[in-house]
Amino acid sequence: MKILLVDTGSKHNMTGGQSRVVRMLYDGLRRRKMQTYYLGYETLYMDNKKNGIILKRTGKALEARKSRLSEMRIVRAAYSAAYVRRMKGLGAEKDEIFNKVKKINPDVIIANAISDFPLVSYLRKMGLNFKSVYIDHGSASTTAMKYFSKEGIPLSMGTGRIGASLARKRRHFFSFFDMNVALNDRHYHEISRITDKVSIIVNGSDVKAYKDPKTEERLRREFGIRKDDFTIVYIGRLFERQKNVSVLIKAFKEIEGEDMKLLIVGDGPSMEMYKEIAADDTRIIFAGVMGDKELNSVYNIASLFVLPSHWEGFALTVLEAAAHALPMALSKSAYVSDLNKEGKQTVPAFDENNPHELAELIEKLYSDSKWWHELQKESLGISKRFTEKRMLDKYEEMLRRLK
Repeated sequence: MKILLVDTGSKHNMTGGQSRVVRMLYDGLRRRKMQTYYLGYETLYMDNKKNGIILKRTGKALEARKSRLSEMRIVRAAYSAAYVRRMKGLGAEKDEIFNKVKKINPDVIIANAISDFPLVSYLRKMGLNFKSVYIDHGSASTTAMKYFSKEGIPLSMGTGRIGASLARKRRHFFSFFDMNVALNDRHYHEISRITDKVSIIVNGSDVKAYKDPKTEERLRREFGIRKDDFTIVYIGRLFERQKNVSVLIKAFKEIEGEDMKLLIVGDGPSMEMYKEIAADDTRIIFAGVMGDKELNSVYNIASLFVLPSHWEGFALTVLEAAAHALPMALSKSAYVSDLNKEGKQTVPAFDENNPHELAELIEKLYSDSKWWHELQKESLGISKRFTEKRMLDKYEEMLRRLK
């Protein structure tokens, strides 16, 4: 079976959970004797592989905030005509991409982002015979639509239906694919209201925590973090409309104490905005993008992982933090019921629009060592339940059913 993994959503993100899922599928399915290929941009996880069609990055990064201009219908229509329908700005001509995909002749094409829809649709219209799968990372099924803009849902979710309602666009979008993959129970029910072509496959991770004293010490020196500091860490894209890191920064600034540190790891279009908000607090550290070795050590020196997102599919950083027995606090929108054990919530959740509530939660975790140790055990339990093997088993089963 030949599988083509498409990830044009990686154009403006060298890092991120979506790209990491692609890497796991690329490597994992190959180990299971499937021929896997990649079509997308070079990321921290996917480079110029032998079986890769690597596109050239063009244009500037997406804007982090909405603007009245970007929301005007005439602008949206022009954008759709130029970039969605004609597929300009991909980093290669669509005919060139078609010819390369035709040589592969995939049995299944897996789309990993909303922006993949026009390309997958074009390849089908050109006569290629394949089954199509869409992995929904929460951006199409989420009910938090007020956080989207022209850049977040490429205008019409790639459907070209400028005047259609969002409900009609979503119906057209999900109905196109032979199978949709929901990453959590909430989004599974959202998609199942539109089509029965949906499976739920939660993410998994086999990240192994290990001690690396030299790297940990180097990072402590670099960031000025002492061993007795209570260090809160956020790891991910800096993209305000989804990740909402501004709430974490505001919450942290409510908390006093020189032994408190906030380490923000990642990059994205909201970086400068976050630095402006944090400018007068030297306890807030922006670490930039890190490789796996440094990330392992960051999780080891951290005291608490916080994910304040407006929406998530199933964040891999949650599983990575869990593998390091790191207590976590997730926004109510980032917390998925799939994490529950025996019907009980395993991780504390907070209102992502209320920095004061988050500040109180952090202070309680700082002062209540018994609860903190209980959450360590809960994290380890999550890590054992959500494995990469379990995830790959379900993908393999779904793909073989499709063929």
